Amino acid sequence: MSQPEGKRLQPRMTRGSWRLSAWSSGLLVLCFSVLAIRGFTAVDRDIAALWIYSAAVLVNAVYFLYLLRVRRNDATFWDHEESQRAEWDRRGRKL
Repeated sequence: MSQPEGKRLQPRMTRGSWRLSAWSSGLLVLCFSVLAIRGFTAVDRDIAALWIYSAAVLVNAVYFLYLLRVRRNDATFWDHEESQRAEWDRRGRKL
């Protein structure tokens, strides 16, 4: 089996760590969005907190989009690693 062509965006990231990163980033976007919306609708607005929550939403949304790019680019490498692992498991069971 030959290695897939190209260069990985995140060499140490596996499919499982990608899922964990994507879920945590998505949850952070959701939580900070709720806090920012509460800040917009509050009677006594705390402007500094509103800016911090808005910046956190923006940063996490950009990171989530980057993770989607990583998934698209590195999926062939993950498939290759999983097929290698399955091949080693199959060989080990034969022994």
